[in-house]
Amino acid sequence: MSEATIARVLSIEHSAAGMYENAQRQAAKIIEDARRKAIHNRELAIARAREQAEQIAAEGREAAEAERSRIIQHAEAEADEVDDQATAHLSNAVSFVLDQVTGRG
Repeated sequence: MSEATIARVLSIEHSAAGMYENAQRQAAKIIEDARRKAIHNRELAIARAREQAEQIAAEGREAAEAERSRIIQHAEAEADEVDDQATAHLSNAVSFVLDQVTGRG
């Protein structure tokens, strides 16, 4: 082989080595970018899931508060009715006792 051929082969080998190193750097960069993107996407997914969970919890709290208010209103209405009945019974009892004492009954 002539010196020119050997020089050409060495030049090609040198270029190939440089291309290989460049390809390795690019591959490493692609892998690192993919890793960063995966971490970022994971963090976004976790944040969205937390937001959804908080929304669901808030809706549950609102529904529970509405049900609590409804139950309290119902209980207050029943208590008022019982109170009215008790007042009427007490009034009737007082009238009965007064009629008995005064001799009207």
